Amino acid sequence: IPKLLAISWIGNLIGGVIFALLVTYCDMNLGATAELAKHTIHKKCSKPFLKTFIKGIGCNWLVCMAVFLSGQAQDMAGKMVGIWF
Repeated sequence: IPKLLAISWIGNLIGGVIFALLVTYCDMNLGATAELAKHTIHKKCSKPFLKTFIKGIGCNWLVCMAVFLSGQAQDMAGKMVGIWF
């Protein structure tokens, strides 16, 4: 398991660095976009850690339930209802 976690961590790091380089290359971190990013980062990082951690668990649970319910449905309408609710 440590090997898989290390591979996942390195892959996420590489992806994050590539994304940051693309944003910088395209000048997307200037002006109004930069202000919006700073505001969003400040808002997300100013919350207590435990509250944010529990929200993350809840969001992951909802995503897993949507995938499970859409996989259990037989027709497209059932899949859409399972994902929506």
